[in-house]
Amino acid sequence: MNAEYAGNAAAYFHLPEARILRSTSLHNADITITRLTATKNTVNLTEPIPPANAFVLSLQLQPLPRHELWLDGEHEPVAPYGRGAISVVDLAARPTAFLPTAFDCIQFYLPQATLEQLAAAEDRAPIRELAVPHGAHDPFVESIGKLLLPALSEARAPRLFVDGLVVALHHHLAARYTGARVREPHGPGRLAPWQVARVKAMIDAHLDENLSMPQLAAACELSPWYFCRAFRMTIGIAPHQWLMRRRMEKAQEMLEKTDRPIAEIALRCGFSDQSHFTRTFSRMTGVPPGAWRQPQ
Repeated sequence: MNAEYAGNAAAYFHLPEARILRSTSLHNADITITRLTATKNTVNLTEPIPPANAFVLSLQLQPLPRHELWLDGEHEPVAPYGRGAISVVDLAARPTAFLPTAFDCIQFYLPQATLEQLAAAEDRAPIRELAVPHGAHDPFVESIGKLLLPALSEARAPRLFVDGLVVALHHHLAARYTGARVREPHGPGRLAPWQVARVKAMIDAHLDENLSMPQLAAACELSPWYFCRAFRMTIGIAPHQWLMRRRMEKAQEMLEKTDRPIAEIALRCGFSDQSHFTRTFSRMTGVPPGAWRQPQ
């Protein structure tokens, strides 16, 4: 793994340090998500990227009318990319790019080691190659990118939220671009009562922590992909939405029954700081925490 690129892709494009989202739930190399934005004539030729056992999936948030790409020193034909276009580069091919125009994209850094662990959790062959035509349009990947945009501007994105989207993205890429048959789960697709009780108790016990999707899936003895689907089918919302609901309920209880400072309540309920807590609380309840605490 080229940790330098995963941790600061912007440096290779001569751009300021960018906000990075990480999915580190598999106890191995991180999947990182970075938004790279440049004005015209900002980049031109990228810095050489050292080879690594990883793919970089790029989603264009605006049209990219011109660029050039070299893989292993050989010129790779590419056409203009439209808004929503995706492309995949294998970092083992030592890519270099010429980017003379403005661009805005989201990059997903996908290490081979992590892809292998995701595949093992789903009991199938890992992704070895992604046959994605340069500039292909993929509405599913575009929807994943749009969901991630707000999180890329937050100080701390819920880990369950990022993990859930990464698991869904991996499942989609494997099914569409590898030629491998991806088995869909059989049966009713719902969690058993003991699984519901276990995962709810686990979330309640760790409201102030960033639980990962594989942790919850392992507690239910399921793969992450099956767990995500089964949880939504059983509860009616995604795991990260349930977590946020429980954090709000806990915060409301503490506001009503204690005189603890709002900053302390924010940290005890899993928010990065009081500002983040206030924004989220106001969005979900319609009033800020201080107003909620006022006697009705």
